[in-house]
Amino acid sequence: MLLQKIVATSALVAALAITPAQAQDTGDAGLAAFAEALGDPQPFESYPKPWPLNNLVTAGKLTVGTTGQAPPRTFIDPASGELTGSYVELFKKLAEDLGLEIEFVKLDWPGILPGLTANRFDLACDGASWSAQRLGSSDFLMTSPTAVNATVALAKKDASISDWAAMSGKKIGGVRGEIYFETAKERLSGIDPVEYPGMSESLLGLQNGQVVAIALNLANALDVLAKSPIADQLELVGPPLQVFAQGLCVNPRQPDLLVAVNVLLGNYRADGTLQELIGKYSTSTAEVELLNSIGY
Repeated sequence: MLLQKIVATSALVAALAITPAQAQDTGDAGLAAFAEALGDPQPFESYPKPWPLNNLVTAGKLTVGTTGQAPPRTFIDPASGELTGSYVELFKKLAEDLGLEIEFVKLDWPGILPGLTANRFDLACDGASWSAQRLGSSDFLMTSPTAVNATVALAKKDASISDWAAMSGKKIGGVRGEIYFETAKERLSGIDPVEYPGMSESLLGLQNGQVVAIALNLANALDVLAKSPIADQLELVGPPLQVFAQGLCVNPRQPDLLVAVNVLLGNYRADGTLQELIGKYSTSTAEVELLNSIGY
C-alpha cells in the first residue's frame, strides 16, 4: 500500500505523530485524516522578502517582454491606450511580491525569445507552450505551467472549413514562430501557410480573405469569438491538433528568478489568484482548472 511505503521513513512518521504500527492499523484512512487536517492548499510563505535577485537587467526592476497582441492575456486597451490583460496583471503581481518595480518592453513575438537570450529583459512570454526543444533550451528557462491550452483554428463560415482535412490546398494563416502555427504546418499536408507578425494581423488577414483560416491557441480563439466585431462570421475548427502546458519564460542568466517565480506561481495556484486573474478577462477559467489534469 502507498501509505505503508510512506510511513517507512522516520521523518514522515514523526511529522504525522503516529507510530509505524499505528499507521499500519489505520491504513489509507490515516493518510486521508492527515490530508483532511491539512485542509485546502495553502500558499508557501517562508521565502525571502524581498527576494535577492543578482542578475536582473536593471537592479530593482522586473523588465518584462510582451507582445501586447494576445488578448485576453495581453493587449492594448482601446479606451485608455494602456497595456492590460490577465498576464499583464500577473506580471505586475509577480513584481510586487518580489519587491520590484515593473517595466514592460512591447515587441512582436519573433523578438521575444531572442530578446531573453540577448539579456533585454528578465521575464517574458504571454504563456509559451512547453515543448521538448524549449524545455531543453539553453537560450531561456521555462517556469512551471500557468495554463493548459490547445491548437485549434478559426475559419470563415462561408469557407466551408469543417475540419483540418478541409484546409488542404488552401491558404492558412498564423503568427510567425508560434508553436500553434508551426504545429499546423507540420501536421497538415497540402496547406499554403501565410505568416503574420502578430495576432491582430492574422485576424485582419482572415477578415480580408487573404486566408480561409488561422491556427492559434484555444484561449485566444475563444476570446475572439466572444469579443471580435466579426465573431458572427467565424467558427471554431477542431478537434485540437495538440494539447499542451504553457508557462512563462525567464532570462537564462537568472536561475534565481526562475526559482522565485515558480514559488510565487505555486502560491497563486493555491490561493486562487491565478484563476481570479484569468476569470477577470475571460469567460472561462478552464485553462487553470485543467492544470490538475497534467499534475500541477
